[in-house]
Amino acid sequence: MEIKEVLCKAGLTMPHIRTFTVILFIVVNVVLAKDTLLVVRQDGKDFEDALKGLIEELKSDFTIKDKVITRKSEVDEIKLEIDATNPKLVVLMDNTSITLFKKYQSTLKDGETVLPSLSIMGVFIADAIKEIKNATGISYEIPIVTSVVSLRSVLDVPVKKVGVIHREFLDRFLTQNKKFCMMEGIEIVEVTLPNKSSEYKKLLKKGLKTLFEEHNVDVLWVPNDNAFLKPDIIQNVWVPTVRKKKKPVIVGVEILVSPQLDFGTYAVLPDHVFLGSQAAGKIYDIMENDWQCENEKVDPPISVYKIINFRQAKKNFNATEQKLKVVDKILK
Repeated sequence: MEIKEVLCKAGLTMPHIRTFTVILFIVVNVVLAKDTLLVVRQDGKDFEDALKGLIEELKSDFTIKDKVITRKSEVDEIKLEIDATNPKLVVLMDNTSITLFKKYQSTLKDGETVLPSLSIMGVFIADAIKEIKNATGISYEIPIVTSVVSLRSVLDVPVKKVGVIHREFLDRFLTQNKKFCMMEGIEIVEVTLPNKSSEYKKLLKKGLKTLFEEHNVDVLWVPNDNAFLKPDIIQNVWVPTVRKKKKPVIVGVEILVSPQLDFGTYAVLPDHVFLGSQAAGKIYDIMENDWQCENEKVDPPISVYKIINFRQAKKNFNATEQKLKVVDKILK
């Protein structure tokens, strides 16, 4: 029996029935309505993979709005999207999104709602979100000890000294990583460069010479620092040094282990789909905490993805495919 027939038998007139139906429709939609989460990201497969993991975990409880930006995007784009979607939380994928959201938050007036934000897929997120209120994140950098121990398991090379060239802002990161490396009998030898300089090529050449000739490091670990990874610096500084010294190089992005580039030997980075799933877990935690983040609490990525430049590893370090079963991707 239809609802209308039941209401008629109850003695309600048609105007009453229409009013009741409208109210029922509104109540049902309010009850079933899902909170919205806004994802701000750049285009690209890695971001799409992270989004896939996020949606898979959250789709039953939230509506996910996906906003794709570019490096030319302005803060007004973020403001318009937030006003249109009224999200409970904003997921920021990469440093461009983080910077735009930081600018957006600086425009808020006293008393306006400070949306929680969760940052992933960015470089050194702990530093990037320092000035953002109600913010948390998951770092993209894999602990150095994780990468080095993994490399040690697939290449038959001595790994006792790891050379690192970095800018001053990574001092805290290196201090933390030294402790974990010491537990595995690994020494980190570092060369620290200023945060700003117009002579990074010259400074990098000098730093690499110090690491190889004075300290005789076994491995290089290269941070995801755009100041050091510009195409001309890679081509004119890193690549010639690596080819000459024939030491394994650990990097944090896949493109740097391309056999054609002949730079990185081994890349250890987060599993992007699982990173999205990990972010979903943090969102549920934030929701249970009444949408308040533990400010500046940045978790390490849980699951890693390992890639090897097999052409270089075979030529320089006698790598065999039999030992690479633990590697996720072999580039030939």
